[in-house]
Amino acid sequence: MKKLAITLMLISGISISIDLNAQFKDLKNLMGGEEKTEDSGGDISSIQATLISDLTDALSDVLSAQALLAEAQGNQELASTLQNTADKMAGGDVTNDDIKGAVQQTSEAAELQQEEMNKKDMVDAEAKKLYAKALVPYIKSVAKTTKLSGPIKDFMNEAQNSLKSIKNPMQIRKLKSSLDTGLFVGRNVPKLIVTLGKSSKDLLTFAKANEMDTSGADDIELDFE
Repeated sequence: MKKLAITLMLISGISISIDLNAQFKDLKNLMGGEEKTEDSGGDISSIQATLISDLTDALSDVLSAQALLAEAQGNQELASTLQNTADKMAGGDVTNDDIKGAVQQTSEAAELQQEEMNKKDMVDAEAKKLYAKALVPYIKSVAKTTKLSGPIKDFMNEAQNSLKSIKNPMQIRKLKSSLDTGLFVGRNVPKLIVTLGKSSKDLLTFAKANEMDTSGADDIELDFE
């Protein structure tokens, strides 16, 4: 009888444990689904990493081309600053703040260089050579950057879906924090792409007005909104 009683107690204890575990899982699902959060976070984190890698690569090319333009415009200090940032982007070992700073620097340089071209319709022979040197690399780098429009939209959609799938406010804040750089890119780089597209077309117009050879740049497709 003692053995039977002990056996019944063990079975009863196991049943209670199983029931409690089931209830705990149900509670976790109601609070935000920890397993689902990890899966969503893992997928979107991978998408973000790819986007940032492609962006830093494109920014490195744009900044190098902007450095050449700055040299053509006689702004050696800006040329040096832009090239230093370009080298940093190319190195790959960058922080979130580095990426945000590079996006802002690229945008400001594009606007500044457009203003400079608008001020001087014609340039001397030496400056013309430097502009010609910058022309194709600049147009190519901008074309490369415009190709990020699709991936940026995809990332933002995936980020929104991942955040909507989570019910737990703490998990939402945690995921938002981990996606901070990607969300910054999604909010700011589309505007940068438009700015770069306009500046590249202005550069082509400027080059033709100064009778530079634009044959290597004319056929490069620029797709921006």
